[in-house]
Amino acid sequence: MKLRARLLMLAVFCNIALNAHSATTNEKPVATKNSAVESTGLLSFGHRVGERVADIAFKDIDGHTASLWQMTGTRGAIVVIRDAECPVSQRYAPRLAEFEKEYTAQGYNFIYVDVTPYSTAEARKNIATYGLQGRVVLDTDKRLVSALRAASTSEVFLIDSQGTLRYRGAIDDQYAIGVHKDTLTHPWLRKALQQLTAGQQIVTDNTPATGCLLASNDEAAGLARPVTYHNRISRLIAQKCEMCHRDGGVAPMPLQSYEQVTARKTIIEYMTSNRLMPPWGADSKVGHWANDRSLSKQELADLTGWLKAGMPAGNPAEAPLARTYMPGWDMAKPDAVLQVPEPYKVPAEGVIAYKYTYIKTNFDSDKWVTAMEIRPSAPKVVHHVLVFLEGPGVKRPAGGIDGFFAALVPGTPLMSFPEGAAKKIPKGAWLKFQIHYQPNGTEQIDQTKIGFQFAEDASNASGKLHEVKSESAFNSMFVIPPGAANHQVESSYLFRQAGSLTALIPHSHLRGKAWKMELVDLTGKRTLLLDIPKYDFNWQSAYQLKEAIHVEPGMRIAATAWYDNSSNNPANPDPKATVRFGEQTFEEMMIGYFDWIPDKV
Repeated sequence: MKLRARLLMLAVFCNIALNAHSATTNEKPVATKNSAVESTGLLSFGHRVGERVADIAFKDIDGHTASLWQMTGTRGAIVVIRDAECPVSQRYAPRLAEFEKEYTAQGYNFIYVDVTPYSTAEARKNIATYGLQGRVVLDTDKRLVSALRAASTSEVFLIDSQGTLRYRGAIDDQYAIGVHKDTLTHPWLRKALQQLTAGQQIVTDNTPATGCLLASNDEAAGLARPVTYHNRISRLIAQKCEMCHRDGGVAPMPLQSYEQVTARKTIIEYMTSNRLMPPWGADSKVGHWANDRSLSKQELADLTGWLKAGMPAGNPAEAPLARTYMPGWDMAKPDAVLQVPEPYKVPAEGVIAYKYTYIKTNFDSDKWVTAMEIRPSAPKVVHHVLVFLEGPGVKRPAGGIDGFFAALVPGTPLMSFPEGAAKKIPKGAWLKFQIHYQPNGTEQIDQTKIGFQFAEDASNASGKLHEVKSESAFNSMFVIPPGAANHQVESSYLFRQAGSLTALIPHSHLRGKAWKMELVDLTGKRTLLLDIPKYDFNWQSAYQLKEAIHVEPGMRIAATAWYDNSSNNPANPDPKATVRFGEQTFEEMMIGYFDWIPDKV
């Protein structure tokens, strides 16, 4: 497969026509990355999702001058990289003409950045062939292509009305080099446009570009801009911090305005430079995560440089569109909300045993959940909530392993699942809530609730949705000796069915020190999936894989956790205690939860 992929890419570079290769194939698209441009570091921002693109001036084939910011329209702009001689561009042209008819009327402008070595007359003739109406720019010097870090033709850039890049990648998954499927499976651009138009966050905002590879122009990419609050930092804060640090969020210190951010200069600099915020435990050298909240080296450099430069505000006209939140929720409007039956009075102090309560769902049919969120009414005294699914007629006793369905733990807010996948709530099922309260000095009343967003086909009558299941590699038989500073505990889970691994959620308590989760194949070879060198009970995360990992029957998840029961652990409740498995935080747990999608049989 690797040899074939190389030959296909060689064909692109040699401009070999691939029109003859029109038979349907199951070959995966070839992901591309413009590493030559990326390595220069000339343009610190403007080409990654969530950043404001550079305001690059251009002249179209009709002689009219404009810039990217001027072309964003009332809703936004769709920039398409084209090469009239690339077969992938040719195949997508009719679809783009359909998009124009549908979305131009909704306030979106289309810009075609054409890298074909054509004359103006040839470019006009080519566009007329497909009935495309958008602005066409012959980018012969690669200024636009390089500034956007475009990797291949047919890559699209969806920019909102304030110049923020909201999606970049493929139009969909039907065509690529060596790929010509009868039907598409993932309409990425259409979904992104629908979600942006509806004022929602775009779920899949970055996909591999799979057209004909592009050369870069490093000099053209060097469009350095000074970092200001409005053109850069506001967007970075919105991406990495605002979900928690906002009015109504779970964290203190709202960071939604220039005044709020600059007032917290010292603590922001300390927490980010020491990698304490945003909370993220995974080693950056292991794995690729869809929900990675950590700051990249470039993001940290931009933030630190801005702080040291006196925190320039910049032009308010360059500010991003304000995010809107459903009152009381991080998600968009829930389709259904269930609340525990009775409020619970949390005392001002003391140790509270885990509280268990049951809710009968009473849905009229099976429901398929694409996102869910747990919301305590007294979040400051709720350390975590685990929700377990009990089948119709089944109510298991208290416990924290079997039937795991959802969680609210430090560092894990909204839970969502990959496109085309969902968790199933059978008709008549019960939800069992395990709630851990930690008094904070004042008496409070809590009545926790859970909100669900359902798939468009909420009952999955079509059978097209794939079910996400939660399992775990756990060990409940360990004994941690008093004073042990690096006690190792192992566990594993054996796959008996093929499927796709989508998320990893390790869980320990106050003595938890480090975690690793590995995939062991049929030959015994181990692949490290997740490495958490400094596990922090206060910030636990669900690590969602950017690309699912295929597993076969006989493979297994091998989990290893280390515990510090010594006096050197400042969080240790009692270094002299012998510690065993238990649900209270002064006891310990070793549970390597994971989400996976079993293949349909």
